[in-house]
Amino acid sequence: MRAVGVASSSSRGAGAALEFSASTPDLIALAHAAGRARPVARERLADAIALARALARTSHLGQAAQVIRLLGATDEQGQAWLSLVRQIAADGDDEAARALADAIGSRPWHAKAVGVLAESRARIGEYEAARSLAMSIPYPHDRLRTWASLAEASAVSGNPTWTAEFLDRAEQTETLDDWTVPTLPILIRAAEAAGDHSRALVFLARLESAARREHADREALRAVRTSRLQEGALSDTPALLPLLQAVISVGEYERAEVLLAKVRGWTGRAKARSAVAGALAQCGKAGRAERLACSIKDPGHRASALAALADAAAVAGNAARITAVGKLVAASGELVNTGPVIAVGEAWAALGAADRAEAWVRSIAMPALRVEAQAAVAEALAIAGDLGRAEALALDIGDLQLRGEALYPS
Repeated sequence: MRAVGVASSSSRGAGAALEFSASTPDLIALAHAAGRARPVARERLADAIALARALARTSHLGQAAQVIRLLGATDEQGQAWLSLVRQIAADGDDEAARALADAIGSRPWHAKAVGVLAESRARIGEYEAARSLAMSIPYPHDRLRTWASLAEASAVSGNPTWTAEFLDRAEQTETLDDWTVPTLPILIRAAEAAGDHSRALVFLARLESAARREHADREALRAVRTSRLQEGALSDTPALLPLLQAVISVGEYERAEVLLAKVRGWTGRAKARSAVAGALAQCGKAGRAERLACSIKDPGHRASALAALADAAAVAGNAARITAVGKLVAASGELVNTGPVIAVGEAWAALGAADRAEAWVRSIAMPALRVEAQAAVAEALAIAGDLGRAEALALDIGDLQLRGEALYPS
């Protein structure tokens, strides 16, 4: 089912779908060929989704739906439907996106697709249409997620009136259960973006209640084996990291440190510290983030934190901070961990500092990691517009696949 096109890969090595460049007749032929495959093998999922997108973009919605249905009644099929609807809506073809959503046979996945359509309307300022779509969603948890997304979209666009309405509707829908935990951070961000700090704190309190409720449930199970309880402690539960990141997003930095100190378990504490360091870096609190990252003993979580620091420094355009992170990575023996090594090289490339990016790559002693970093930096240089340096660096890569990915980034 692979068509003429260029395979792409992220700079961190994850595979990505093909982008088909075949003509319309070729695409239709591929769709017919795909129709003879029952079902699509798991390793060809990305190709199937890319083919469906190409067909939808050439107005062959029936063939696109046919390809997606080959995935079977699985979560993969549902995610493929959402991916397709989201892409076509982003392309501005609202009619085609609606037709594809209506073609989804599963009611739960159709409800999620309606949420995607509502979000696409909100992003272009059509808030009344977005509200109507959201109100038509039958499932409370999907409707709540959509209200939150609409609130965030309108807040980012600077429309406080609609943000307030969407937040009101979310509050009217919201109940504290497992479905709401992923939505609360979105509501907090939306309220903060709209300047409604008091409402953000209300949502934050609910998120903390969820984290403590999950911790209490774990303690109840633990009590079967031991009577030892830690007053005010927190466990590494699904609500913990969103809670810590949300606390930082509202500027409660000291409170985040207090909560961190209450996280029990060596692994859970390292994971939480890494997440908090990344969130602090994104908020511009580089000094706090760096101190916290250096305090993490677990190599994997420390590597994640250092990578986040490098990424944040690149976004901020802070060459001094990238230098500092690079020294930390080199001094702490992190030159064997892919994440921070590549992040530092990409950070220099993003700043247009090709010499420093290349020098960083050349300093990596481990051959396999050096080649991977070289490919990532070449791709980053190409994205930054330095095509000459990118090509020169990519052509020096011995691995043919990595060389191709660096020469032809997505």
